[in-house]
Amino acid sequence: MEAADARWLLDELAASDPRFHGWAPDVEVSWRLNELALELLVSLLSPGQRTLETGVGHSTVLFAAGGAHHTVISPLSFEHDRVRAWCADHSIDLSSVCFIAEPSQDALPAMDPTPLDLVLIDGDHAFPSPFIDFYYAGRRLVPGGLLVLDDTHLRAGRVLDDFLRVESNRWRTHTALRTTTVFERLEGPLIPPVISPSPLMAWQRLRGAVRLRTRLGALRERVRAR
Repeated sequence: MEAADARWLLDELAASDPRFHGWAPDVEVSWRLNELALELLVSLLSPGQRTLETGVGHSTVLFAAGGAHHTVISPLSFEHDRVRAWCADHSIDLSSVCFIAEPSQDALPAMDPTPLDLVLIDGDHAFPSPFIDFYYAGRRLVPGGLLVLDDTHLRAGRVLDDFLRVESNRWRTHTALRTTTVFERLEGPLIPPVISPSPLMAWQRLRGAVRLRTRLGALRERVRAR
């Protein structure tokens, strides 16, 4: 997306403030990313990227306009219909966008683990949903792929943000805003592998356990002798 087109689209979204969200078809509210986060997202997008988001809204419009091969997962189909209608009114092509009207914790585990270049986690913020989104979508990121984590001021998001910040051998902090953090996936597994102890390590552990048991037995005998 050209810079001028991106600016026009961001301004149009801000001016019209479409209410894509709601907990019922007759309720219209907006739970969009803030302006800085939307501008950051635009800067990260390029045509042809393989992208996925949990949640739907202004970000979906940007993914579509940016030419991404995009998957959007959120449970309420009427929210998807509102995005489709707004994009139709503004001549934004949705042919490369796949809408999945299911909870992400149900949809993601059943999806083919095809590679992804960018993932936005901004769906259900209740524990443990962000962690499920991270596990199933984050593992599909290619090395160098980006994970955009929104609403890090909420408890579940904050815990996931803290975890990724210290996992410096698997994730690098790319950009940090007040309530949004972008992480770059590095080489290696999503979760540290379980390493079986070597025979020497196993023997050392066993010897340590035997010594401890011997000392505890001697201590008990001394106590009884008193």
